[in-house]
Amino acid sequence: MTHPTPPQQPAEGNPYATAPGVPPQGAPQNAPQGYPGAPAPAYGAPAMPVLPSGGKLALGAVAGLVAALVAAVVYGMILGKAEVEIGYAAVGVGALVGLVAGKTGGGNPVTGSIAAIISLGAVYLGQLIGISVLFADSPLVAPDITFLQVLTENFSLVQETWSESMDLMSLLFIALGGVAAFGVSKKVGND
Repeated sequence: MTHPTPPQQPAEGNPYATAPGVPPQGAPQNAPQGYPGAPAPAYGAPAMPVLPSGGKLALGAVAGLVAALVAAVVYGMILGKAEVEIGYAAVGVGALVGLVAGKTGGGNPVTGSIAAIISLGAVYLGQLIGISVLFADSPLVAPDITFLQVLTENFSLVQETWSESMDLMSLLFIALGGVAAFGVSKKVGND
């Protein structure tokens, strides 16, 4: 069995060409080319794809975090005013975080994972903001208190209310936000 050898280029006019009769670089010097059992000439390993740099990854994470904060406030306002949990809004939060993180940080799977984790936190924060908006709009609470005051000054009460209202659907909405963030980040980062 013979191994194919690359075509030899004339040395005239090309300083990088191999001279006729000279084996390619990496081939055994004492073995004739083409004999049975001879190792194939070494042409070098294929180049590995370059992953995004740490700076680009960090930039994607920061951009995703900023988008998550904005999306959490909007999601919380929608939940608080609608007085009902809306699953598609949680998916929208995840998709927005994934879009921003993926476009900024690239298609690295780590970017998608970071976007998913940030999205989980954003959906959770949005649900807390929604409860705070409900409390602030309630006639039982002081009329001139804002949802931000409720959230910061009575966080334990808001957290306790969230824990008591937690059900399988709430967990599903949080998970769907994370899945959407990962998927969108990977999709837009590779485009």
